[in-house]
Amino acid sequence: MSRFYVIMLGIAALCVGVTSAAFSVIGLAELFTGASTAVIIMASSLELAKFISTGFLYRYWGHISRPIRAYLVCAIFTLMFITSTGIYGFLAEAYQASAAGWKTNVLKIKALQQEDERLAGQVREFRSFVDAIPPHRISRKYEFQKIYDPKIAAIQEQQSALHKQINALQLEVYSMQTKTGPIVYVAEALGLEVDTAVKLLMLLFVLVFDPLAVCLVFCWNLTIRLREKYRGDEAKISAHAMMGAPVDHRFRKAG
Repeated sequence: MSRFYVIMLGIAALCVGVTSAAFSVIGLAELFTGASTAVIIMASSLELAKFISTGFLYRYWGHISRPIRAYLVCAIFTLMFITSTGIYGFLAEAYQASAAGWKTNVLKIKALQQEDERLAGQVREFRSFVDAIPPHRISRKYEFQKIYDPKIAAIQEQQSALHKQINALQLEVYSMQTKTGPIVYVAEALGLEVDTAVKLLMLLFVLVFDPLAVCLVFCWNLTIRLREKYRGDEAKISAHAMMGAPVDHRFRKAG
């Protein structure tokens, strides 16, 4: 493997690790807003220690006592879980911020539609009073019409105003949903609610993000140790790789 590849692998590990750490620190700070500064300092220190411990554990596995080895492995996996929790919190906060507007408007639309249904029920009720009068009682029917027709007209005006508000809010909802359009289509394709589809997407991010960062740190240390052992001899490294047998790269340096 060339030096350029080792450098690119190191850059990839650094980028993914720093990004996952940043998202996690921000997410944890949002979770513990009462002491956000202290949480940022603590989480940043733990993130740095996690990646250094991963490299140390790989390089000196055979020289570490079993209790320390077991503790470091447990600590790394625990920190990966904490980081993933922070990333999930960060993504959830970002989604809630983008979806809060149209969710509020959806609730307003439902409330206005319920009010419209109530007014429509009143109209039907008033008309039923008039329609219940026998046709031969013309004067009585005329009196009821004089009483209820103005009320019906007033209610219909209210309904017209409600319909305008509902249409305006629906336009706002459609405009806001264009920002989250792809996930809406994915949710429809899977037959899921938008919130459920977003949660699944966030879980995919969580399952990939920090574990990938740790694995890249592990792989980077492997490439460095191989170059140290074979003194940059690409032919020897490639020959061992083609054999398929694991290379002892931890204890002895090739002569």
